[in-house]
Amino acid sequence: MKHDPQLATASEWRAEGDACAARGELQAALQCFEAARALDPVDAVVRERLAATLAALNRFSEAVARYHEAIAFDPRNTDLHHGLGWSLEQMHRLEQAIDAYREAVRLNPKSDGSYNNMGNCLQALGRFDESHEAYRRAIEAAPQVPLYYRNFVQSKRLTADDPVFVALEQLVGVAASLTPANQAEIHFAYAQALSDVGRNDASFDHFLKGNALHRAGVRYDEAASLGLFAHLPELLTSEVLAAKRGLGDPSAAPVFIVGMPRSGSTLIEQILASHPQVVGTGERTEFGEALVNCIGRDLDDPLRIDIEALQGVGAAQLRTLGADYLRRMHTSLPEMQTGAPGYTRFTDKYPFNFINVGLIHLALPNARFIHSRRSPLQSCLSIFSRIFHDVPFSYDLGELGRYYRGYDALMAHWQRVLPEGTMIEIKYEELVEDIEGNVRRLLAHCGLNWDERCLSFHQTTRQVNTASAAQVRRPLYKTSVQRLQPKQALLRPLFEGPGPELAPADFSAHKRAPLADADAAASGTERKS
Repeated sequence: MKHDPQLATASEWRAEGDACAARGELQAALQCFEAARALDPVDAVVRERLAATLAALNRFSEAVARYHEAIAFDPRNTDLHHGLGWSLEQMHRLEQAIDAYREAVRLNPKSDGSYNNMGNCLQALGRFDESHEAYRRAIEAAPQVPLYYRNFVQSKRLTADDPVFVALEQLVGVAASLTPANQAEIHFAYAQALSDVGRNDASFDHFLKGNALHRAGVRYDEAASLGLFAHLPELLTSEVLAAKRGLGDPSAAPVFIVGMPRSGSTLIEQILASHPQVVGTGERTEFGEALVNCIGRDLDDPLRIDIEALQGVGAAQLRTLGADYLRRMHTSLPEMQTGAPGYTRFTDKYPFNFINVGLIHLALPNARFIHSRRSPLQSCLSIFSRIFHDVPFSYDLGELGRYYRGYDALMAHWQRVLPEGTMIEIKYEELVEDIEGNVRRLLAHCGLNWDERCLSFHQTTRQVNTASAAQVRRPLYKTSVQRLQPKQALLRPLFEGPGPELAPADFSAHKRAPLADADAAASGTERKS
């Protein structure tokens, strides 16, 4: 962007920056705010705009520096402390983020967004009593915000006389006055709360309403997704994998935990991360980013790869892809640099890497895969009880069932074509039934010696940024395996998707247990930016 000589003052540059930001032209806005800061170095508002723009561009370390500068000029500005907290949170510096949010609410006890985000950070660190108190404060400060209720009820069971339950019920009563997105939020929250007090039929009714509302605002190309699942086995056959085997980066450090959401992947990672030689990194998207960077892009969509180009990738591209992934992981995760000097393995539990298993194997031939699997019906119902950021297929039972069938077929293909010993399947129900036997299988598969601490996974202190943060810090209970099965007539669209060969027993009897348990991997709580 060229500087306009007619913009002579800092306020003019700031106004131009605001206009650019409103249009989504963040890079141009950044240059305007930089020009304004050069003309007026003590303007805290300009520094705030500069920091916020850097954060919006995901340049969080720079944003943190700018927020600190702005706070030095205007230490009582609540928004600056909140923005600092949010940027630190994105960098996984949760303790420092909590301190920033605490300062924001100290300056303004009505800072509902700061209370909510503080609750999220505290939950990820396993400090549940403090997180619940923070969520309560957020709700007290802004009882009309459905998001706060949903975050709270996903982390704590409510009783019918809890003030939050009462406030939630009141908000549901006026749901028609809310935006469709907020109506969806409140129906999901109320469904969870109803499930907690045993009103299961009413609970599922509100899940149906919430899902239908949310689905209306989600873009999902079912034909493209299912078409990809069907096409990948044609491109990455056993012959192709055999011909290109061993060409990628030789690192044996990565362990990819893949499968459907809500299948137990958080539990598997927590078990492995309890081993002194393993770093648990959570749900990472670095492989997808490296894939887009290293393989030819689709000309119609620069964020997608050219699928047809996969068959033509050679040794140089595969080695570059594997090395680029490792570099990205090392750069973005401080614990892999300094926090765990003795680690030999790290886990990456982004569930949708199940799509990329074949390519990951070619790029990282010594990586290990763990397929986290759960009963199809239980997995699908658990998914249906959540709002996710990146699961567009989950808000319609028919779409969810058909996606599950496509996933199951693709995973069966990978199991057939991968070399023996590359991937094992861990079934959630069997893990709960025989924890030690399955932990021994996991460790042996990853080339790790036995360590008793893996059986005490619930005592391991680490960040867990999914809705299973509470569950993986408790011993396993067999009651977590089954959940309510609603009436079969309501589930018919879901049943027709997977087909009877996948889950006939699941659909044959009614199980009476909470519908919206959070015993398996899920989307994390949500923030106010």
